[in-house]
Amino acid sequence: MKHLDRRDFLKTTSLALAGTALAAHKLPFDMGAYPTTNLGLQLWSVRDAMGIDAASTIVALGQMGYRKVEGFGYKEGKMFNVPIADYAKMLKDNGMSTPSCHHPVTSGDWDGKILSDSLKKALDDMASIGQSYVINPWMGDDERGRIAKMVEAFNAVGEYCRKAGMKFGYHNHDFEYTKRGPDGRLLIEWLLHETDPKLVTMEMDMYWVAFAKHNPIDWLKLYPGRWELCHVKDMADTDKRESIEVGDGTIDFSSIFKLSATAGMKYYIIELEHYRTTSMEGAKKSRAGFINIR
Repeated sequence: MKHLDRRDFLKTTSLALAGTALAAHKLPFDMGAYPTTNLGLQLWSVRDAMGIDAASTIVALGQMGYRKVEGFGYKEGKMFNVPIADYAKMLKDNGMSTPSCHHPVTSGDWDGKILSDSLKKALDDMASIGQSYVINPWMGDDERGRIAKMVEAFNAVGEYCRKAGMKFGYHNHDFEYTKRGPDGRLLIEWLLHETDPKLVTMEMDMYWVAFAKHNPIDWLKLYPGRWELCHVKDMADTDKRESIEVGDGTIDFSSIFKLSATAGMKYYIIELEHYRTTSMEGAKKSRAGFINIR
């Protein structure tokens, strides 16, 4: 589809309108049995508990029924101050695995020819524990202003990940759907058009797409097969529109998940950034909310 056609599409859909009636593709499974085996939790949701006692927190999450987690905070061979191999064993001992992890890629990690040694070490460590995805969670203001360099860097990271048996991905916030690059395209368009689909996938954070007053359905339809992971994060019906436990907000996940097959979704990652009780209670309630979506 030509660039002009995409513009026409965006103008004639509800992308520019406020609203959180989200949607997605047909699930590759029975709608009456959501894929709890492909359901995970972004550990940022329980960062307070992980910081106090990672081992006990993992045990508790396993007892809730979680079988997958998405990590964050890798530093110098460790996750949550635990050597990464021990972290992987901790998960395995509790019947869990980590298919993905958030790890930042900055403009300093790519000089146009080679990746930084620190980034390569992080990627190698993540591959060593059997991860399938490494997800870039954020672009700072400096990176946003250098979007052409960043998509080049992301392709390079994607190639490195491919050789290591993984895939690189990008997780959005709201700014990708509101800020534009030097040619007028939205940053999300730069990411989707200029990265190689064979090397770079997307982790759609549905909450942030809705927060930017776009409709995820339009993006899932316009770029089929590009969204292998998603963040299942609900939105409160308040002036602040903060995140809330899955099932208690305004996002129509049932319609979203009907688009899963076309979108290419493989993993559903719950994330919660605000809590009405505690982070652990929020994680438990959100899992139950996900299972009850119909």
